[in-house]
Amino acid sequence: MFAVIATLLIGTPGRAQLLLPGALQSSPPVGNTGQNPAGAPVRARPVVLKPPLESTITGLELARDGVAGTIAFGSAPGKGIEITHLSLAGEAISHPGEQCRVDVVSDTPIQMTFVGRPNGVSRYEVNIEACPFSFDVLDGAVMVSRVPPACDFAAADCRATLAGFWGPPGNSFGPDQIKRLERERGLAESSMRSDFRALLADAGTDKATIKKIASEQAGFSSERDVTCRNYAGEDVHGFCALRVTQARALALQTALEANSNPHPGKARTMAKKAAAKQGQPPNLTADPQPSPLAPGPQ
Repeated sequence: MFAVIATLLIGTPGRAQLLLPGALQSSPPVGNTGQNPAGAPVRARPVVLKPPLESTITGLELARDGVAGTIAFGSAPGKGIEITHLSLAGEAISHPGEQCRVDVVSDTPIQMTFVGRPNGVSRYEVNIEACPFSFDVLDGAVMVSRVPPACDFAAADCRATLAGFWGPPGNSFGPDQIKRLERERGLAESSMRSDFRALLADAGTDKATIKKIASEQAGFSSERDVTCRNYAGEDVHGFCALRVTQARALALQTALEANSNPHPGKARTMAKKAAAKQGQPPNLTADPQPSPLAPGPQ
């Protein structure tokens, strides 16, 4: 736990420093004949997504909604990744509507703890005393979760919003990249629909499970719209919607794998627990950690 001291920067109204001690990509479509060697039908899986690697966010400066604040990640030898810079944007507590900014400052990078892949992507917890939060690693972006979504820094008179989608600046996407994102979007949507249908098939006649799966999927589109509606330039590049869709597809895919293999091998389970205990992600080339289906972070 960090002991946190907030101080206002001299001569810069509405800006503060927080001092800390020690100052999807997709794989090629999988072929499917519709039957296995024993003659039993198998699920059609036209697209299989892989969890984004931590390397897709290292060296980047990401902003909430592509415009507010800054979070930058670096690689830490033997420790996975770390936060090298964190700056939060918000509004003054005493004067709502007036913009402010809080910089989290430390002599060493901010450490975090790897807690597994509950929804198919790597999740980390950051234990800053004044504003603890968690985030999921997406491809070139992160989804930050925190309840409540904002943190109050009384000494800086600033209420900074942290929860939400953090990605590249909204004006940083070129024409070629936008075309590539459009192609990826088709793959993500196809994978999500296929896995949704497969989950319903797995549920059989279990009405409660069918209702739960259908309800979560029905609410996904509106949740995605809420998450991405304020992302800068979203109507042009669709980057936020794409990454959120890929995360949803990975969550469904992970639920399917949990149904197929509800009791993973003892050695593999112990290896993952050991990696999580040490705060390091397991081998990123391995399959995602099986888990029950759960909604993505809000």
